[in-house]
Amino acid sequence: MSSKELEVEPLQGGKKQVEGKFTGPLCLTTLAIVWGSFQFGYHIGCINAPGDMIKQWFGESHNNAFGKPIDQSTITFLWSTAVSIFGIGGMAGGLLSGWFADRFGRRGALLLNNIFAFIAAALMALCKMVDLYPLMIIGRLVIGFHSGLASGLVPMYLTEVSPINLRGTLGSIHQLFVTIAILVSQVLGLNFLFGTTSRWPWIFAMTVVPAILQLIMLPMCPESPKYSLVVKNQSDAAEAALKKLRGRDDVKDELEAIQEEATAAQNTPKVSMLDLFKGSLRWPMFIAIMMMLSQQLSGINAAMFYSNTIFKSAGLDDQQATYATIAMGSINVLMTVISVYLVDHPKFGRRLLHLIGLSVMFIASLLIVLALTMIKNGSKGTWSYLAIAFVLLFVIGFATGPGSIPWFFVSELFGSGARGPASSVAAMVNWTANFFVGLLFLPIEGALKQNAFFIFSGFLLVFIIFTWKFVPETKGKTVEQINAEFDKRK
Repeated sequence: MSSKELEVEPLQGGKKQVEGKFTGPLCLTTLAIVWGSFQFGYHIGCINAPGDMIKQWFGESHNNAFGKPIDQSTITFLWSTAVSIFGIGGMAGGLLSGWFADRFGRRGALLLNNIFAFIAAALMALCKMVDLYPLMIIGRLVIGFHSGLASGLVPMYLTEVSPINLRGTLGSIHQLFVTIAILVSQVLGLNFLFGTTSRWPWIFAMTVVPAILQLIMLPMCPESPKYSLVVKNQSDAAEAALKKLRGRDDVKDELEAIQEEATAAQNTPKVSMLDLFKGSLRWPMFIAIMMMLSQQLSGINAAMFYSNTIFKSAGLDDQQATYATIAMGSINVLMTVISVYLVDHPKFGRRLLHLIGLSVMFIASLLIVLALTMIKNGSKGTWSYLAIAFVLLFVIGFATGPGSIPWFFVSELFGSGARGPASSVAAMVNWTANFFVGLLFLPIEGALKQNAFFIFSGFLLVFIIFTWKFVPETKGKTVEQINAEFDKRK
C-alpha cells in the first residue's frame, strides 16, 4: 500500500477524512495484539500430533498413581475430556471477554490474560515430570479460558486501533495468526522435533514464548483510543494514542467522530448482555450470532478430521499423511493471507468474500461426499486423489471468508458502548458451537459415515441464503450507516 495519504469522502457529515496508512506504531501494535491469536491457534493444533503418546502416558500415570490399570475405553474418555475441556474454558473466557475489556482496558486485559497462559504452560509441560495426568486436563481448561478471552479481546482491540479503510485487513490478521499457529504446532509435533514420548511436554512448554513476546511488546503500544474516550472519557489519552498510531498530529476529524460516538454512548443507558436482544440491538446481535455459527457449523473441523483418512486412502503412509496435513495447513495460511489482502480491496468486501467462501465450501462438501462414497464402493485411484483435492478446496473456501470475517465483523456492527458485551456473546456462541460440533460429530459420523457431510451442506446452504438476504456490507462504514442498511435489508 502506498504511504501517500489520500483524501476520501467522509462516512458521515460533510468533512473530508484522511485515509489511514500502515505506520510503524500501528504495525507494532497489531503484532503485539495478535500474539493472543497465535496462542489460540497453537492450542487448537498442538494436541493432535502427540495425542497417541499422551493417551498411553495417561494409562501409565493412572497405574502409577492408583496402583491399578484402567481399560482403553476409560483412557479414551479421559483423553476426550482433555481435548474437549479446551472448548469449555473457551466458552467461559469468551463470555467474560467483554467484561475484562471494559474493566481493565483492551491492552490491560490482554496483558492480564498472559497470567493464565503461564499457569497453563506450567501445568501441561510439567505434568509428565510429576507423573500426574489430571494436571494436563486442568491445563487444557486454563488455556481454553485464556484462548476464549483472546478470541473476544483481539478482534475488538484490532478494530478499535485500525483506520476505517484498513479495518478489515487488520481484523483479518487475527485469523491469519490462528492459522500460522496451527501450522507451527503441526510442525513442532513431527517426530524429529518434539513428537516423541520423551519430548512431547516441550510442545506445551512453548506456550510461554508468545506470552513473553506479548508482555515485551504490548506495553510499548497505546491503549485503544475508542476505549480511552468512549469508556474512560479520557480525551487527551485518546488523542495521544491516535497521533501515535496514525503517525501525524492532525487527527481532529477522527477524534471528533469518536467523540460523537462517546456522546451517544453517554446518552444511552449502559448496555448489558440482555439489552443486546432488545430493541435496535437485537437484529445486529442476531446477525453477529449467525456469522459466528456460519464459521463453526460449516464443517471445517470435520474436514480436518477426515483429511488424514482421505490422505491414507490415496495410498499415503502415516508419515506421508502427516506431511500432507501440514501441506493443507500451509494452504490455509496462504489463502488467509490472500483474504487479508482482499477484504479491504475496492472490488471486494466482507459480505462478498463471506458468500464466496460459503459457496465454495457448499460445493466442495457435496463433492467430498461423492468422492468418499466412490472410494467406499471400491473406486479408489483417481477418486482418492480427487477427494484430497476436494478437501483442499473446502479449506480454501473456509480461508476465503468464513475463517476470518466473523471475528472482526462483530466489532464493526456495534458502537463502543455495546461492543464489549456483543463480543462476549459472539465469542461464547462460537466456542459453544465449536464444543458441540466436536462432541457430536464422531457419533454422527459413526452412524452416517461420509454422509455426515450432508448435514454441513445443509447448514452452509442456510448461511448462504441468510448472508445474501440479510448481512450488510460493513467495509468503510460507520455503525450508523450499517444500521441504516439493516433497516433496508430487513
